[in-house]
Amino acid sequence: MRMNKRVIGIISTFFALLLTATSVAASNDLDGVWRGELEIQNGVSLALGVTIKNGELTLDSPNQGMFHKVPTTFSVTNSQVHFEDTDLSASFQAELEDGVLVGTFTQGKVRPLVLHKLDEQDLARQAAFEGAYEGDLIINRRNSLPLRVNIAVLKGSYLATLDSPAQEAYSIPISDIRVSESALSFQSPMINASYSGEASDAEGVTYEGRFIQGQTRTLNLKKVTEGEARTASPKPKLGDNGGAAAIITPAGVETRYFSGHNAQTQYEIGSVTKTFVAYLLAQHVAAGKLALDDEASEIWAAVPAGISLLSLATHYSGLPRLPEGLLAQADPNDPYAAYDARALAQSLAQHTGEPGEYEYSNYGFGLLGELMAQVHDMSFSDAVQQKLFTPFAMNNSYVALTGGPDTVTTGYNILAEPQLPWHFQSLAGAGGIVSTLDDMVVYTQSLMQLYQQEDPAVQLMLTPVYSLGAKTEQALGWILSEDNEGKKFAWHNGQTAGFTSFVGFYLDGSRAVIALNSQSVGINETAMSLLTDPSASLSTPAE
Repeated sequence: MRMNKRVIGIISTFFALLLTATSVAASNDLDGVWRGELEIQNGVSLALGVTIKNGELTLDSPNQGMFHKVPTTFSVTNSQVHFEDTDLSASFQAELEDGVLVGTFTQGKVRPLVLHKLDEQDLARQAAFEGAYEGDLIINRRNSLPLRVNIAVLKGSYLATLDSPAQEAYSIPISDIRVSESALSFQSPMINASYSGEASDAEGVTYEGRFIQGQTRTLNLKKVTEGEARTASPKPKLGDNGGAAAIITPAGVETRYFSGHNAQTQYEIGSVTKTFVAYLLAQHVAAGKLALDDEASEIWAAVPAGISLLSLATHYSGLPRLPEGLLAQADPNDPYAAYDARALAQSLAQHTGEPGEYEYSNYGFGLLGELMAQVHDMSFSDAVQQKLFTPFAMNNSYVALTGGPDTVTTGYNILAEPQLPWHFQSLAGAGGIVSTLDDMVVYTQSLMQLYQQEDPAVQLMLTPVYSLGAKTEQALGWILSEDNEGKKFAWHNGQTAGFTSFVGFYLDGSRAVIALNSQSVGINETAMSLLTDPSASLSTPAE
């Protein structure tokens, strides 16, 4: 399952700015560097701010490596600041209150953002420590993994994030960061990791240290100087360690298999499983057996009140990405295998969050899968078999249950090390399906045909519910986006310890792409190019 991909999308297009601006004010008391913490979702934040000088305004997003960017339009008065950016589909409006800029940042969704002016001590820390720190995590004599620590200065504190570019994992939250001329240390509870380093006199090294995530490994970090190009992070491509891909058009289906794989090879599809759960829900709603605004507690009393089926299917339930404590107690090689219905009920009983904020949630979709099992009065695996696999003739697909058979091919991590397959109990709806390329082609073709035939369930499933910004919307399970021509397509991706996947199709039925990769490395860029470029084909190796 993908981690932190939504965080990237919030401000990722900051890197593509080439803008002009208009100023309507001269220098005033607002001159200075202003910073605040923009909460993207529970536990995930980015530093965001503006620099104002003589009535001019620029944007800073230090955790994303963006500084001194000029928005499309802006205004600065004695007590108000406003900017808009058309490329970002973003805006900020704030008013000075007791020396603080109190406002809202809007990008698809309105979020509160309070900016504090940095004082001399803060500016000194900014000059000394703010920026990106890069290094290679030493795995063994042959393998290393590039990592990047991004440190931003806030008033009286820091906000830091961790990137693993080769894994396409960005803005991983860092806590308890301590940085000085002599040492750097931090914790990252989301990935159960920590780092401790000391200043180094070695050339090209700022801090020498150890990164602990189960094992202790060497990680020496170098601060990237302003204007210095960030280190490119080469990564494996689709098919380097096996995989399969297909392009569907009205003319037919083009397929390609990599590294000896064939039509019988089975892959973990990870979070693409969520689209199957969404279909089960849409079927029941279209048949009048459920309503999207029904509370989940009406199906299972263990679910806290206030969580609707719609909120679960669109990541607005208030449930976090994972149940609290799951990773700390799990087998790292098979993290979902022991998580049963009792554990799920216990976790739900301890939940205190409120619905209404977007947070991508494997927990939520795992729960929704269990709810669909209950309304069908059968196991989740049997419900998927009877309502999807059998009617769609997906004869080589199954839900990977704990204790069940394993016929999936071997998957590999970013370092090309073989990984054990994953198994599921009560969270199978989050990512438990194993399938073949042929079966996923049939699945995608079936959805495309049903949509064209105005099938009520598929129409409902692919109706946009919430805007995610940047021409992107959340439907039931699926994400809806527009290409450069304004044509809308649905897509979802997935990732497990040894696999990545992508399924996308245009709503007008003109084109679809399925990519199944037996290595846990991001393939979104390749798959998106194959989908949105009508001239792209599989006849040449994937880039």
